[in-house]
Amino acid sequence: MELLEIGSGIVTSPSLGLAQIETLLCVVVAMIVLRLELQRRAGAGPDIGSRRETVGRYAENAKRLLKECAPEAAGLMACLTLAAALRARGTEKVLPEDQEAWEQIKAQWPLLMTADTLLSLQTMLRLVVLLSVVLRAGGSGPVPLSEETTALWMGANMARLALTCRSAVYMLDGPIGGFLPVACEVAVLPILLVLSRNAIKRAWLLLSLILVASVCFATRHNFSLAGSVQVDALFTLAHALDLLAAITYLVRTVLIERTSIDVSVSFTHMIMPAQQGMAAYYFLQAFAAVPELVGAGLPFEFLQIGSTVAFGAYLSAAILHFAECYDFRTQHV
Repeated sequence: MELLEIGSGIVTSPSLGLAQIETLLCVVVAMIVLRLELQRRAGAGPDIGSRRETVGRYAENAKRLLKECAPEAAGLMACLTLAAALRARGTEKVLPEDQEAWEQIKAQWPLLMTADTLLSLQTMLRLVVLLSVVLRAGGSGPVPLSEETTALWMGANMARLALTCRSAVYMLDGPIGGFLPVACEVAVLPILLVLSRNAIKRAWLLLSLILVASVCFATRHNFSLAGSVQVDALFTLAHALDLLAAITYLVRTVLIERTSIDVSVSFTHMIMPAQQGMAAYYFLQAFAAVPELVGAGLPFEFLQIGSTVAFGAYLSAAILHFAECYDFRTQHV
């Protein structure tokens, strides 16, 4: 995917643009809001004793969370270890005419070898998160990553798999690319089906209307890489449904009433902003708009803005969740 981009004139730039600065400012503001919210909920004064007590409570909660999340931590370490091993091997077969472009990519991304590694890591982290949700199934109540959220995510997953079957243009390059991300997408499909089956039965008409609207949007905003509007539209469709899933995830986080602290939910809230942040950084940093690659509409702008909005939704959900967890713990100490 990336060789085609550079060969067509897309040159990545490591400089920090306006969009990246705005993203960083949003993250900083979110962290400040989280800090102020925690202080307000705790009602802690400025004295040193209360600060030490708060720090001690943070450390104790972190240790307890690490013990409770042992399976999730093991899965995350296995995922990162596999990625590191594949990156260390660093073998990639490249056609002679693409060798110069490949060397340029490796020079721009010396650690990851290619920007596509970010999207490959995203698919692996998503698999780990869903395995955690299944492992902890039957917990204390409804969770954000289920029902409508996973139904929309399943639609995006099926669009990506259909795109892979129709064309190899959008397949990810690099040592962690190829069929590994495809295998992760296939592995999460039955999990998503199980988690979303109730929502599909209950709101199949609404979900169908959302799918139709997303398809219409995708046909109006797509690239011209595969030589077919239907195939290129699948790429936009997948990311449009991902964006809707992120917004639904935030809405479910706001609406779900918390009665206890679920380990899987906390782990999910930690990983989801991280995995979406990889996609947002990829589209902001490695996807410079090139008019020749536009099939219709504004696909570059949609991917950059949409991935950033999705990242903000997951980050906002995480901030809300951990603020509620802090409030819950202080009330039950």
